[in-house]
Amino acid sequence: MARKKQAAAAEETYELPRVLEISEIEAAYKDLMKFARKKYGKFTLDAGKVAMIDAAGIQLIVQFLLFMRAKDCQVEWINDSVQIYQIAAELGLEGQLDA
Repeated sequence: MARKKQAAAAEETYELPRVLEISEIEAAYKDLMKFARKKYGKFTLDAGKVAMIDAAGIQLIVQFLLFMRAKDCQVEWINDSVQIYQIAAELGLEGQLDA
């Protein structure tokens, strides 16, 4: 009997927008929720374009990371953003951004 090939875990990358502030966060929220509904083995957040972020943006990222990790999804960062880590540090949430 032939063995069935096991499907490889899906991988995806999301490029965070340039502005991740409360006034413009709805589109990023909707995008991330689409990803959250699916099963991924690995998910990558690309922060290279983030130029402006506020507490709402950090909260969105942290909640997304927690949710994906709870689903046993490995989350990685590429193209770090100094702005993200500065605001997260001010809020005491920098440890939540670690992959």
